[in-house]
Amino acid sequence: MTSFAERWTGRAKSLATFGDSITQAAHVPVPEDRWSNRLANRLGARPSNHGISGTVLQSSPDAGGRPRANNGHGRYVRDLLGNERADVIAILYGTNDARYTAAPASFTLDAFARDYRAVLTGLFAAGYSPDAIVIGSPSYLPDQGFAVGAEDGFAGQSRQQFQLYVEAVTSIAALAGTFYAPVNERMTAEGGDALIRDDHVHPNEAGHARIAEIFAAATRLVTP
Repeated sequence: MTSFAERWTGRAKSLATFGDSITQAAHVPVPEDRWSNRLANRLGARPSNHGISGTVLQSSPDAGGRPRANNGHGRYVRDLLGNERADVIAILYGTNDARYTAAPASFTLDAFARDYRAVLTGLFAAGYSPDAIVIGSPSYLPDQGFAVGAEDGFAGQSRQQFQLYVEAVTSIAALAGTFYAPVNERMTAEGGDALIRDDHVHPNEAGHARIAEIFAAATRLVTP
């Protein structure tokens, strides 16, 4: 089965990555060590990083009654469909959506899946084919990570509920026909806590190398 890297290496001139702080990766001091740059280098493509720390994908009202700033659903047109749009897109969202617990009535798994599907539908309508997009499941989170971020509403989630977001992204990729990168699944099996920084949330340099490799090896879950 053809992988994302096999499909696009030498063919894609530019790669846009889209997500939260794990994609922005300001905590990784050398840009070349970030998963976005590593994946772009693997493809031979120019990187364009559209990760913004603290963001979520869904545009649901948070505890303050309004969508969170710079949510992926609200900004994808601006960031991914401008004049300098990339040839291919890699999306890594869901970690913060899954961690946020401060507005359980409005900030939900169903809303996340709804808005994720809407983003993909919008990208397809703008001319992207499903095989030009790869989406990854939420990053691995150690047990200690579920207690981080209480002051901002990002603590108190259960692992069982967190894993439902992983399953949702898998299902979304299968139905949409995009490439799927099993980031959570492989990080869990291939390093776990050793791939995460001392803050218990963000991947370290080894974690970023692993994420890039997982995206490169991504395959499509359905036959188009």
